[in-house]
Amino acid sequence: MNKFGLDHLPAFICNHIFENTKPILLVCHNADGDWQFLCGGTHAFGEKPKVVGIVHLLERDPTLKNLVDMPVDYEAERESIGSKWIITKIPTEEEY
Repeated sequence: MNKFGLDHLPAFICNHIFENTKPILLVCHNADGDWQFLCGGTHAFGEKPKVVGIVHLLERDPTLKNLVDMPVDYEAERESIGSKWIITKIPTEEEY
């Protein structure tokens, strides 16, 4: 097991994160337990997410380890690398 205890946990990521062309600025821990690590930018219509091991993202960006205990139905967002993560509850469909 790695130092984060998350050896085989999958994460959904956008192509920008997969290609390492943009930083992770949005992290979602969905109600179903899935994790998403996104750039927060615009994506091509129909773009399919990639799936990688969460540990690879934590190794790439150590600030993400501060979010591993984030409960389901919450998300964290920051303006840029080095900015503080702001954690909020994910709005329900009715709240949009």
